[in-house]
Amino acid sequence: MIQNRKTVDKKKLLLEKLTKHADYVEMRKGHKIPTSGFILQGKLRTSDSVINPNVARYGLTCSKRIGNAVRRNRAKRRLRSLVTNVLPGSALEGWDYVLIGKVNSTENLPFVILKKELSAALTKIHDRSDSELEKC
Repeated sequence: MIQNRKTVDKKKLLLEKLTKHADYVEMRKGHKIPTSGFILQGKLRTSDSVINPNVARYGLTCSKRIGNAVRRNRAKRRLRSLVTNVLPGSALEGWDYVLIGKVNSTENLPFVILKKELSAALTKIHDRSDSELEKC
């Protein structure tokens, strides 16, 4: 983007990886959006959290149902690539996201379709959260 003849980079959201098992367990209480290529779980962190509120965190998981180690690793690589391509522009600060791979589809669907599904799922998850906040 060019403003006043200077090049200004679009603000990129800081992403961190979920590393603790407890964080993944906590995500089960959040929103869940199934797509044809993966399942997206998302949850707004509480304000009393010690984690930096200006970052979004993500996690990836692929169970043995997906297949042997080669297939699971390929699925995780594709999910990781999705995260680096889509989340910086679509994720919100203070949110945690987990992408769960699905059998056959995560590794076989065209990457463009996976990107569109992730963008749509993020929009749905944020809309759900907004509607729940309005009810309170």
